[in-house]
Formats: sequence, C-alpha cells, structure tokens
Amino acid sequence: MTIPNIPFGKSESLTLGVEVELQIIQPQTRDLYPISPEILDEWSLPGPHLKPEIFQSMLEIDTPICKNVQEVEETLLLSARELHRICKKSGARISANGTHPFARWQDRIYYPSERYEYVIERNQHIARRLMIYGLHVHLGMKDGDRCIQMMNEFLYYLPHMLALSASSPYWAGRDTGLASSRITIFESHPAGGHPCKVESWADFESIIHKLTKSHSIESFKDVWWDLRPSPNYGTLEIRICDGLPGIRRTSRLVAFIHLLARHLEKKLESGQHRPTPQDWFIRENKWRASRFGLDADVLIDNEGNTKSVRQDILDLIAEMKEDSATLRYDQYLQDLVEKDMASPSYQEQRLVFEQSQNLETVVDSLCDYFENDLKV
Repeated sequence: MTIPNIPFGKSESLTLGVEVELQIIQPQTRDLYPISPEILDEWSLPGPHLKPEIFQSMLEIDTPICKNVQEVEETLLLSARELHRICKKSGARISANGTHPFARWQDRIYYPSERYEYVIERNQHIARRLMIYGLHVHLGMKDGDRCIQMMNEFLYYLPHMLALSASSPYWAGRDTGLASSRITIFESHPAGGHPCKVESWADFESIIHKLTKSHSIESFKDVWWDLRPSPNYGTLEIRICDGLPGIRRTSRLVAFIHLLARHLEKKLESGQHRPTPQDWFIRENKWRASRFGLDADVLIDNEGNTKSVRQDILDLIAEMKEDSATLRYDQYLQDLVEKDMASPSYQEQRLVFEQSQNLETVVDSLCDYFENDLKV
C-alpha cells in the first residue's frame, strides 16, 4: 500500500501562534448572545485576527506568527480591546472561560458556513454540544519527525496544562464537580481526545491515510486531538487547555508552555528521549486534572508513580529558570504561581456562586475580569 506523503510546512523552531475562543454575552440576561456576524462586520483591524466559530455567540481572536509571549500578549490585547469597543457599541460583553455557566446548547444558532454545516451533519449531537471555549497554542517545529517527538513528550504534561487552565466547573446551570468539564465534551468524538500512538512522521501519514480512506475524516481539521500536528503551518498544536478569563492570564500560561517546549527540545537534542506514555496513563492523568485541577496527584511514569501536579509545575519552573531569564518571562511565571495557581478560575467561579447563589453573578464576574484585564 502506497501512503501519500503529507508535506510539513516550513516553520521556525518554537515560534508561537495563539488562538483564543470567546463567548459573546447579553448583559441583561447574561446568556450567550448570537451577534457575531454584526461584530465581524464592524472589525477594523488588519489581519483579520477575528474569526467566526460554529455558533453565532462565539468568536475567536488569534495572533500572527510570534517569536515570544510578549508579542503574543501585545497582539491579543490589541484585538481584545478592539473587540471590546465593538461590543460596547453593540450592547454586548465578552467572557473567555471554558464553558458558559448556564446557557443551553439547544438554544444556540449556528454560524452560516459549509464547514460548520458539514461538522453538524457528520457529528450530529456531538457537534451540537460544542458550546465550549478553549485556548490553542501553535509551536513551530523544524520538521515532521521532530513534531511527533515533541508531541509524545508533551503527553506527559497534558494534566499540567489542563490543571493550569481549568475554568469550566459549570455546565447547563449545574456544578459538574469538575475543574474542567469542557474537556469531557471532546471525549465523545471518535477523532477527539488524546492522540493516536505514533512514533514517526511516517506513522502519522499512515494513520491519516487510513482515516481519510475510510471516510472517518475529510481533512486534518476533523482530527480533534488534545495535541496534534498541523502540517499546513508546520506546528505542533496544543488544544487541551480551557479558555482563561483574561488575556494576561492567557499569556502567562502560554509563557509556561513555551518554556516547557524549549525544555523538552533541549532534552531531545541531548538524547534524553522518554518512552511514549501508555494509553491508560494518558487517560487517567486527563481525568485527574479534569476532576481535581491543581489539587490532582498525577502519574509521572508508566510504572504508576504519582506526584502532586502543583509541585511538579513548581519543580518544572525551577528547572526552566535559565530559559525564563533569557526570554524575560520571569514576571509571567511569578504571576502564574502567585496569582493563577493560588486562585484557579474554577475555584474563583465557585466562590462567586457560594457568595451570591446566582450564576448570573458568575457570568458578570467573568465579563468584569475580561474587561478589567484590558485596562492594566
């Protein structure tokens, strides 16, 4: 059987591209507000860096190719401020966490697009529930084989990134008991969840060929893995993270991910290659981070040994200290530890509800966070 080659796009190693999915909020009802077409019509920045999503109450802002997190943050803040200006004019607000606390997926209005029509027709109930909001981070890779090596190394850190971003404790008006309920939505999709086991670019080409030949997918866009190669861009795309309440909080997590990528690349270049984690290991770690967030104890090897994810993050930050200084990320990491790890979004949302007994107040707090972040 001849396997078609999949060209891997030219990309400078460890450049960054970031995508942030956002909720449009109706200020009076605090429900999702389906006005993305009119917001898109008002967009004035070049780029465009603002894109529609499957529902008309959802938008995505993204960055161009960036060399560092400072560039990412600058671009996202520029787009978010322009979006805030348009929303004020349109009588809307923005929220950026992983799920809306009480909106019903049954009430959503789809964005008119052949792509989204196909996704809904193909996946039915699975696609209709995609009322979820994530952070996607693209990391430039020098070639396809390095991309697969890095993907397999990052599998050890899926729970770290999920726990740091977890911001979706509520779904359809109920406390799910999870730190991240968003991530469970993808698990129902046959091409979602953690990646298939691949050890080389040739393995990846073979799997994509079989998925396409069997009509399991139509294109790379149908592969919804938590980590996936993006051949068109020449990147490894990290997709496991919940959306975070503010742009600066988002930038701090991107700084951690960028440093982790440099850390792992150095290990690979020095011959320190670990075995790909086993399937049970990956699934269990995702569950632990989804359920307990930063309070999870996670598996650290295929032998079943565990460690506090919070402590492992702190240990990683200590190991990455030299690179952090080189990239001028020290303040990002300090704030990540002192602010974000001390008060995770899933805990903040529950505290607001505990004090108010009102999910509308939780929505207000998330919108306030997003807006206040733009003033700093």
